[in-house]
Amino acid sequence: MAADDQSLVDTTFELEDSPDILDKIGTSVDEDLSDHLLNIEANRLSIAQSQQELQSLEEIADQVQLLEHQLDAAHRALFQMDGKALFADEVGLGKTIEVGMVLKEMVFREAHDTFLILTPAQLATQWQKEMREKFGLEFACNYDEGFEGFSEYDKIVASIDTAKRDSYADEIHKRSWDALIVDEAHYLRNQDTNRYDFVDDIEYQYAFFATATPVQNDITDLYNVTNLIRPGLFGTESEFERRYLSNDDSGGVQNAAELNRQLRSVMIRHKRGDTAIDFTDRQVRTKTFKPSQQEQSLYDAVTDYVKSHYSKQAGQHLVMLMLQKEVVSSPWAVLSTVEKWLDGDGRDVRGRERDELLSIAKQARQIDRTTKQEKLLEIIRSVNQRMDTGRTIVFTQFRATQDAIVDALHAGAGGDDVPVHRVNGSLSSENKDNQIQRFRERGGVLVTTDSISEGRNIQFCNVIINYDLPWNPMSVEQRIGRIDRIG
Repeated sequence: MAADDQSLVDTTFELEDSPDILDKIGTSVDEDLSDHLLNIEANRLSIAQSQQELQSLEEIADQVQLLEHQLDAAHRALFQMDGKALFADEVGLGKTIEVGMVLKEMVFREAHDTFLILTPAQLATQWQKEMREKFGLEFACNYDEGFEGFSEYDKIVASIDTAKRDSYADEIHKRSWDALIVDEAHYLRNQDTNRYDFVDDIEYQYAFFATATPVQNDITDLYNVTNLIRPGLFGTESEFERRYLSNDDSGGVQNAAELNRQLRSVMIRHKRGDTAIDFTDRQVRTKTFKPSQQEQSLYDAVTDYVKSHYSKQAGQHLVMLMLQKEVVSSPWAVLSTVEKWLDGDGRDVRGRERDELLSIAKQARQIDRTTKQEKLLEIIRSVNQRMDTGRTIVFTQFRATQDAIVDALHAGAGGDDVPVHRVNGSLSSENKDNQIQRFRERGGVLVTTDSISEGRNIQFCNVIINYDLPWNPMSVEQRIGRIDRIG
C-alpha cells in the first residue's frame, strides 16, 4: 500500500506568506528596501518555478521524441499529483515513455532510486529494453539469466504473475519501494484476486499505473485501481457506489461531473484527437462473404443445439457466446469444444443431446477448407505482391483456429516462399520475443492469439487481419494498437 505523502523530489520550496511580505514590513519602509525585497522574492519564485520543470530532458532528447502530451503527463504526475498517477492515454500514445520520463527525472534529481515495475509476462523484457535504450536506466529482469531475486537489485522489472509467487512475494513485501509501476493495470480491477492482494501488500511511496482501458466492466473497476494508487480518494467502496453508481441497476454513472473532477487528481488521459500527432490514416476494410453450404449447415446445427438445450437455463448466454464465437471462427474451434464434451470434459452429455453433438462433430470434420481461409490467402498474396517485405499479423481467439490457419498457409500460399510465424500463450516470453524478431527480419505472416494483443510494439508491421472479432470493441482496439502507434 502506498505510504504517507512525502516530498517527491526533495526540492520543494515553501514560500512563507510571500504575497503579503510588503504588508508585514509596513508603509514607512524605504522604497529602495522595498525594491530589494521584491527582487529577493522574484528570485525565490524563479527558483521555485525551476524546481517544477523536468530537468532531465537533455539527457534523453537524442533517444526519445519529446511530444507535448507526454511531457504534460510526466509533469502532472510529478508535480501536480504528488507522484501518484494513473496513465490512461489511448492505445499507442506512449504511456511507457511517460512513465520512463518520470523515473528518469526522479533518478536525475537523486531523489529516489528503488523502482519495481510489474507487467504482464510478455511485456517484461520490452520494458527492460525501453528503459535502457531510451532513458539509460538499467533494470534487472526476472527473465535475466542468473536473476538472483527481488532483494538483490534496486531497479527491477518483472512479470506480475511471477512476482506474486510466495517465495518472491515475501522478498518484495519485506522491502519499501520508492515507486511501484504497474503496466496493463486493468488486470487489478478485481479486488477478489491474488494479484490484487499481492499489490495491495507492497509498501511503496509513489505509484505510476498504466492502462488504456481503465474501465472494462463497470465503473467500480476505476475505484479498485485508483484505490491502490491513492487510497481513500473515493472513500469506501460502498460510499463510492452510493455516490456514483446509478440506482436503476443499469450499471450507469450518476454525479458524473463530480466523478470527473475527482479523477483528474489521479488520472491522466489523452485521446488521439487531443494530440498534434499526424498518425497514419487507418484503412479499415471489412470483408464479408457467403459461407459455403457445409459451413452454413454447421452454423445452423450449432445454433439449433444451443437453442434446444439451453433456452431455459441461466447459463444459456454463456454457452451461446462460446459455441457461436467458435463456429464463426472455424469448424475446428467448435470441434475442439464438442469433442471435449463428448469425452466427458466439462459436461455430462447423454441421449439426444449426445447424438446432436456427434452430428455437429461429424459435420465439422467434413470441412477441409473454409471460405475465410481462401480469402485470407488472397489478402496475403496481395500484400506480398505490393510490398518487398510484406508483414501481416493474423489474430484469432482460438488455438484450434490458429493451427488450421498455419496449416493452410503452409499448404496453400500459391507456391510462394512466405515465412509463417506462430505465437500463443504456450510460448515463454523469450520465445515470443524471438518469434516477433524473426517476423520483423524475414516478414511473412504472424499468426497469433490474443497473447500479444496488449502492449507489444509491432509498428514495423503493415497489415492486421482480425480473423475472428472479439465482441468487446476495446479488444479490437488493443489489437490494432500493436501497429497503429507512435513511430
